[in-house]
Amino acid sequence: MKFKDPLPWFKVWVNFILPIAKKERKKVLLLLLLKFLISFVYCILTSLKDTALITAPYSGAEAVPVIKGYIIFPISIGVFMLYTKLSNHFKQSTLFYGIILTFFTFVLLYGFVLYPNVHKISPHGIANWLNVYTQGKYLHWIAVLRHWIHVLFFIVAELWGQVVIVILYWSFVNNIYKIHEAKRLYAILIAAGDIAMIISAPLILHYTKIYKNCDFLLTVQALISYVAILCVLVMVTYWSVDRMVALEASQEKHLDPRAKKLRLSFLESLRHVFSSRHLVAIAVMMIACGLSINILEGTWKSYLKEAFPKSSDYQEFTSKLNFWTGIIAFCLSFFVSGGIIRRFGWNITAKIPPIIIGLTGFLFFLISYCKNHMPCLFNAFGTNLVFYIVILGGIQSLLAKVVKYTFYDKTLQIAYIPLDPETKIKGKAAVDLLGSRLGKAGSSWIQTALLYLCQTNSIQPLSGVLCIFLLITTIFWYQAVNFVGKQVTLFEKKE
Repeated sequence: MKFKDPLPWFKVWVNFILPIAKKERKKVLLLLLLKFLISFVYCILTSLKDTALITAPYSGAEAVPVIKGYIIFPISIGVFMLYTKLSNHFKQSTLFYGIILTFFTFVLLYGFVLYPNVHKISPHGIANWLNVYTQGKYLHWIAVLRHWIHVLFFIVAELWGQVVIVILYWSFVNNIYKIHEAKRLYAILIAAGDIAMIISAPLILHYTKIYKNCDFLLTVQALISYVAILCVLVMVTYWSVDRMVALEASQEKHLDPRAKKLRLSFLESLRHVFSSRHLVAIAVMMIACGLSINILEGTWKSYLKEAFPKSSDYQEFTSKLNFWTGIIAFCLSFFVSGGIIRRFGWNITAKIPPIIIGLTGFLFFLISYCKNHMPCLFNAFGTNLVFYIVILGGIQSLLAKVVKYTFYDKTLQIAYIPLDPETKIKGKAAVDLLGSRLGKAGSSWIQTALLYLCQTNSIQPLSGVLCIFLLITTIFWYQAVNFVGKQVTLFEKKE
């Protein structure tokens, strides 16, 4: 007598949200753990870098465009040149360990050497003289000089996201999977980053509350201790999964992906990028994404500093926002986005981010513009108006990050799969590092130029002009998605 499975619907549901074959479970779990650990570090670093810099005395959100546009961008070019040079001589695994150890060393140096002595080694005297000499102009530039220690940490935190997550991790993963496998598994891998955000937010909030009435240094040191432990776990996990991939490749009589040595120079890598229309279109997507999100964040963070000038309060608000961002992004990544891309395809899925960011950003800039140029419309709100704008901007930031993590990141990585192995590493490094940084730098150049032209130290009155840039950017983003979508569809049919 045959017995029917009492819960066939449950197995169908599990296979839908976790489409993992039995033979690949161990490898996928290790890749999940690796993504979780790397993202956990990034969440902590990102939270600390913004709070430490923006809430510092004589500083604000207006200093961020200066750093992203005029400091991090040229450094990113140098990092890419160095990465290109080193990848010609070292295995991918050697580069991975060396880069993680470099970040590990600097983060400890910042938390336990530089930050405790910040008042002794910061050039407050020169900065005060410059304030008087410039008659209060260019305060955002002077703040970068005054708080160079926090600026240095800001740069390192930004590079962790670009170098470790985007280049090292996803280059490694893209060399393992094909498009049909990526459609099954990438949503799960991205969900690991969302889980990291969900767990890191309460951890950051916990130490913020413990040391709320103390020096913010204690919060920084407690969280950086976690970063140091996580860096060690990252290297151990990478060693395990890298060994497994190499063993599988040798058993299937494929070349070990760790043994590939590419000989493209820096200029040859750039020529390789510009000779490929596919890579150029991906670069447009990355530039547009970075530019649109950073244009919005610059204005919102200026309101956030105005509403929460104290470091602990600022940190507490952003931690709560990150927690809910992680919750929503995880639910969409785990239960929705995988099904959407398998059912509706790459093209439709990739168009969701520019549409959502464009519409919500337009609404935020419209309210900000009216607040600064038509205050009579909001007189009834009184002093609470800034807080309401902060909440509106927080919702917009949440939605922008959710669609980025859930739909943009996954479709972007899949877009690289049709490329040859050389392009996947060197071309991807060029586009990811320089393309993403160019988007952030472009938004910074726009904002600093407008601050200079309008002779103001506040970015809030510039909302109307920034809104126009946002709409133009999202239109270009949408068009680039159309081109890449055609290439991905053709390759998938051949595959």
